[in-house]
Amino acid sequence: MQININTDWEWYENTNVFRLFYHCLLHTNLEDKRYCGKEIKAGQFVSSRARISAETGLTVDQVRTALKKLKDTGYISTKSTNKYTIYTVNEYQKYIDCGQVAETTTEENTMVENGTKMEQPVERKMEQKDENAKKNCEKSKENCEKSNKKAINECFERLWKQYPNKRGKGQVSDTKKKTLYEIGEEKIERALKRYLDDLSKDSSWRKPQNGSTFFNSGYVDYLDENYEKPQEPKPQRNPASVLECERDYDFDNLEQQLLEKQFGGNT
Repeated sequence: MQININTDWEWYENTNVFRLFYHCLLHTNLEDKRYCGKEIKAGQFVSSRARISAETGLTVDQVRTALKKLKDTGYISTKSTNKYTIYTVNEYQKYIDCGQVAETTTEENTMVENGTKMEQPVERKMEQKDENAKKNCEKSKENCEKSNKKAINECFERLWKQYPNKRGKGQVSDTKKKTLYEIGEEKIERALKRYLDDLSKDSSWRKPQNGSTFFNSGYVDYLDENYEKPQEPKPQRNPASVLECERDYDFDNLEQQLLEKQFGGNT
């Protein structure tokens, strides 16, 4: 017996309805039988919602909802007694091929159960797709992280090469390197230039701090948004030059006048 349900079947993408209908096809009689003195015809089987729930893994409410959909669309009909329910799969011959013997297969979309070849349920296919998508996503994420880590390290190496005091390189953590990368290489380069320019103004006593100190936190004060350019000191005027520039009289003549006043003109 082989069960055939095409992918264009109207309930194919509804997992619960598909599972229930497939379950009904698996359990339907292929010939007339008797059950507790009652004739059960081909295309029928005896069960209950509670039993179907236990056999399919669906909740009783899910079974009830799925059954209603199948009944409303004419695929299944039911007849209940005080002890059990007879389920009839309408036109079951469309979905069950009794002329082929099932063979074990390794095809991705088939499986063998109780000697019967059948397509995997939709939920199984969906699980496989989800699993594949998850693996691809994880692989893509891993590749992206590796690529980012490489870019971060290359950025740090370029910055480190520009710094004069190359001490403490191993003390710059991956987290700090990532922070430098996120701030931007050009922005850090500008901060480095400002720092070195400041050092050059007092080079007689100021020396570059360790590279680890600068790249862990020392650069912060020299970033675009934090840096305040020192005010240039105003040039001081030489007092002697001021007098020399501003006087418009002869000191020798002035001295002569003072002497004349002091000695009454007898010089």
